[in-house]
Amino acid sequence: MKKLGRSLSTIFLSLLYIVAILVAGVLIVQTWIMARSIPLVQAATTSQVLVVTPTPIPTAAPLIMLPTPVPPTPLPTATDLEAAPVNYHPKTGRYIVVWMPYNLSEGARASFEANKDIIDDISPFWYSTNSSGQLYGTRNDELVQLAHANNVRIIPSIHNVTANPDSVVPVLRDPQRRAFHIQNIVDEVLARNYDGIDIDYESLDSSLRDDFSAFIRDLGAALHAHGKLLTIAVHAKDSDYGGLGGFQDWAEIGQHVDQLRIMTYDYHWRGGSPGPVAPAYWIEAVTAYAQSVVDPAKVLLGVHFYGYDWPPNGPATPRSWSIIQDIINERGATVNFMESNARGRVEESYFSYSSPQGTRQVWFMTQTGLASKIQTVQDLDLAGIAIWQLGYEKPEYWETVRQNMVEDPTLIQRALNPLIPDH
Repeated sequence: MKKLGRSLSTIFLSLLYIVAILVAGVLIVQTWIMARSIPLVQAATTSQVLVVTPTPIPTAAPLIMLPTPVPPTPLPTATDLEAAPVNYHPKTGRYIVVWMPYNLSEGARASFEANKDIIDDISPFWYSTNSSGQLYGTRNDELVQLAHANNVRIIPSIHNVTANPDSVVPVLRDPQRRAFHIQNIVDEVLARNYDGIDIDYESLDSSLRDDFSAFIRDLGAALHAHGKLLTIAVHAKDSDYGGLGGFQDWAEIGQHVDQLRIMTYDYHWRGGSPGPVAPAYWIEAVTAYAQSVVDPAKVLLGVHFYGYDWPPNGPATPRSWSIIQDIINERGATVNFMESNARGRVEESYFSYSSPQGTRQVWFMTQTGLASKIQTVQDLDLAGIAIWQLGYEKPEYWETVRQNMVEDPTLIQRALNPLIPDH
């Protein structure tokens, strides 16, 4: 019996062992099958998952640095920039704004230092756009800090006057590119701590009129939502579709900008014949039209701080005052002043001199002409003057600006009127 019991026990244990092995084999096979099926499940699941990309924090728009002999200043992050001070503008009672070269050349830095106490806004020529609406150019955060430290607002210019001037056309025509361009501008203004932006898109076809107005309207709303300013340089004209400014609807865009800076210069331009750059009779017609369609408190009269030097044939060369003075001294030229001509007041100076190409003729502004322009601003009660460009000028021009704008009789009278009976 003992032997029989042992035999049955051995058989039972053997069967149990065999069953255990079979169960383990089944489990291994099932595990292997499941492992092979996992990638398929993951692939099927992934195709149905919505991947949410985190919203990026606004930073400066990407920049493609233009070739320049002056190395750009390293750019700090936005957090390194101080907040802009909130102070009174305009400093003199009327705005004095200046465009500046991108690299502070032509004595612009010295001129800024000498006159920063009365300058309200500076617009360095820093940016352009490509056909997709992306900004490129160069910038200088040191100038931002320098300006704010002296209660000067910095409103950089975006322009189309160099490289590819037509690159802005597809941006304006396409609402999606236009919106992308506007977002890039706002991001750059916020990231770099600018006080606003200046738009200088020139010589566009009048068929872009509605698109350009929509761009200015939307950009103005976007900047104003952040407490930033929008200024615009416009072609001088004395009627709605006059000159090169047919694409700029002053009555419409004037409602959405903070400053309408009229480029009242280049009446005789570098590609034309010699003559006054900004005759007074033309300025009077342009500003009278501007006053009729735009709030005068937004209108700034453009003032040229340069002259043109015309050869006997061909385009003129722009000259700063220092070069003009050198020519006068070296050639012994006699400077003439044209008070008026058959069309009215002119108030510009000119002279001729001999060169290997023949007799050349130079036209430029004088202090008398500058005082006359400021008087027009006062007579029409315009916002102020916009100067092209800082560093080109005769230093005495600033004496004229100070004498005629700091002690502005129009503003003094305005302040006294409430104190006078019957006012």
